[in-house]
Amino acid sequence: MNEQQVNELLNALKAQTKAQTEQAAAINRLAESNEALVAVIYQSMVDDEGDGEVMPQTYLSGKPRG
Repeated sequence: MNEQQVNELLNALKAQTKAQTEQAAAINRLAESNEALVAVIYQSMVDDEGDGEVMPQTYLSGKPRG
């Protein structure tokens, strides 16, 4: 490899490292968002169960279970 090729390779590796770092940050933000969403869903389910009304168990399609 000549010096120009080495410099191009180093620049490509720097760009790849930057992209991977940004991707990791985005994945972490997504994970935190999902965690918050799950907490909200869980809390709403707990609140619904506290109403004393029993919800019929159904599949996601709406068909009754069992």
